[in-house]
Amino acid sequence: MANRRRQAAIAVAVLGLAMGVVAKGMHRVQFWKMNDQARIVWQAPFGAGPTHVGVARGLDGQQYGPLAFAYAHKDFWIADSYRNRIIESTNPWKTVSVPGTIIDDLVFVRRALYFVDNQQLAVYRLADQHITKVIQLQAPLGQTEAIWHLAADGGDLLLEGVRLGHGESVMWLAKYSAQGRQIAMLNLAKSAWDSPLQVQPTYPVTAVVRSFEPGPSGGLYVEAASSDRYQRMVWVYSRHNHLVRKVPIVSPEPIVHSELLGVNRWGWIYMGLNLNVSGRALVEVVQPGGESTTLKVHAVPIKSVVYGTVGPTGALYLLQSTADEYRIARWGLTPQTHWVWHMPHL
Repeated sequence: MANRRRQAAIAVAVLGLAMGVVAKGMHRVQFWKMNDQARIVWQAPFGAGPTHVGVARGLDGQQYGPLAFAYAHKDFWIADSYRNRIIESTNPWKTVSVPGTIIDDLVFVRRALYFVDNQQLAVYRLADQHITKVIQLQAPLGQTEAIWHLAADGGDLLLEGVRLGHGESVMWLAKYSAQGRQIAMLNLAKSAWDSPLQVQPTYPVTAVVRSFEPGPSGGLYVEAASSDRYQRMVWVYSRHNHLVRKVPIVSPEPIVHSELLGVNRWGWIYMGLNLNVSGRALVEVVQPGGESTTLKVHAVPIKSVVYGTVGPTGALYLLQSTADEYRIARWGLTPQTHWVWHMPHL
């Protein structure tokens, strides 16, 4: 009897020790999962009323609505491009008239909104209802020029543009201060007509830039121009303009159109694919470890210049207009946890 009790006590002790080892090795890990369902966060019908947004037919025969939007500090700014105004809020409606312009892009930097007007080839600052020109570009004689994209890099501005004429095309990417002083030319690519663009080696960004977005910690993410039908490559540069890595973005659908939408604070890359192609609109989200998520989204029948942006916490704000209404939808990230076990050091 005593021997049996001794064996039972030893078994209990061993079981307790084992459970203690397991408990010591168990760790709760938090991760983030992108929501499958979107929520409409901004909408207005197309039309001519005071609470409508403008729509027009472009030279290419396509219908265009507001060409850009920006999101910051829980607020939206809409470039109501064909009604020559910026919508600052809808509760109540608050607009700023910008006559004689067609606003192609805009971005919020600290306490001011900056916007591009390619009618004047200029960048303006809107602050406290006052509009100030901060950058004026001048195309060389016999050439035409346009600003394709405007982004915020901390307190500075990044501009991407294209220049055509004299039998060549030129694409460039430059950094400016918020006051309009050019800080650096980051990329320049040239080509003769019907020839591939060639990057000038004197500048730090050595890819032909298709689109770009600033990343966390002052880095730069560049979508390199490509004709590959199923893949895009994002070149990641450090804050000192050193190439860190290249990240492949693989599409399950043939790529007709691509746009780098943004990068969140953890370095997740959001790439829009075929956003105006019916039945093929996707967003690919790729994490630094290579894990990817594919969001199938609605194609947008009304074209734009800016289709989406990414908030610092990873929420995706994407244009999801219908034929009758301008809409912005939000996909958020939800924190989740799971338990993992690692062998503890005994």
